Amino acid sequence: MNKLLAGPMATLSHQGLRKIYEDFGGCDEYYTEMINASSYLTHGQFESYYTLNEIAGDKIVWQLTGKDSEPMARAAKELCALGGIGIDLNMGCSAPEIVKTGAGIAWMIKPIEETKRLVCEVRNAIDSYNSQTSAKGNVHKKQRLSVKLRLGDENFTEAGFFKFCDMLVENGVEQLVLHPRTRKEKLARPPRYHYVEDLAKRFENKIPVILNGNVKDKESYDFAIKSSPASSGVMLARISAQKPWIFRELTEYTTVSDIEKKSCSNILPKSSECGMWEKTEDSKIRIDRLQVGLEYINNVRLYQPREFYETRMQRFFAYYCDNFSFGHYIKSKMLNCKTLEDAEATFKSYFDQIPDDRFITV
Repeated sequence: MNKLLAGPMATLSHQGLRKIYEDFGGCDEYYTEMINASSYLTHGQFESYYTLNEIAGDKIVWQLTGKDSEPMARAAKELCALGGIGIDLNMGCSAPEIVKTGAGIAWMIKPIEETKRLVCEVRNAIDSYNSQTSAKGNVHKKQRLSVKLRLGDENFTEAGFFKFCDMLVENGVEQLVLHPRTRKEKLARPPRYHYVEDLAKRFENKIPVILNGNVKDKESYDFAIKSSPASSGVMLARISAQKPWIFRELTEYTTVSDIEKKSCSNILPKSSECGMWEKTEDSKIRIDRLQVGLEYINNVRLYQPREFYETRMQRFFAYYCDNFSFGHYIKSKMLNCKTLEDAEATFKSYFDQIPDDRFITV
């Protein structure tokens, strides 16, 4: 069965949005937004909000970023104690402000021995944690090490890329998520899915390789899986902010038997506890898109510090408003809201004006 993963997104991959995903049925793994190792170790004012794990805590993957191996290894061991699936090393973020610090995709550009040292030190930290908890007789899930990466810089070569990936796996990386674009390639350029397929075949029967990039609906999902049938799953990011129910939609199309599909569809209750959706007689779900937006605003209130309210709210609605007939209009209104109360009132008023936009059946 192909796994479905929620990708890491700055200001979005937090407990508030994860709670909405789960209400729609959830997915297999939730990657957190980047956790800066040095900041985490110094216990900064807001670091605890990046590691909230009351919702689907057993499916969380802690994504680490940083420029030096030593603090990343120490942070990895501490994060393991929070449970979840394990640690992911971010080697794919190409944001200039991240790369400039020596983090993100910079780890693919540095001398390979330096990156190997990072992987080995984090692997050792995870192994140490696993051994210590096992020795104490604790029943716990063995923590995993994964890497999310791109193809590399603009001058990358196939030989260099595969050598880099071989190094990762030889030194204990247990899952790879590949966004098959280079450092500077924008989303308008089609992802090179054949590299995902080549990588998956290279490590067949060793580790899973996950496809990331441009999957936004059933049609694009089918195309991605057809392009890389050897991959073990698909990671979704921006589209899951626009359509938080996307994992529920795609669950029907993952490679499971009809009996398993029927079983999966029965897992979801008849309606949402918070009123975001309800089952129809033909087993589809009728989504209240007003209530989804209001629920997100309320979750920001519940799970984020006041200092984060505005950015968390604005980033979500920058994507979510693309669902609507007058998306540009409501997006502009929402991005100008300064308080959560103002956002709630503004969002409600849109559906008073455009009631036909409120419900959708999927």
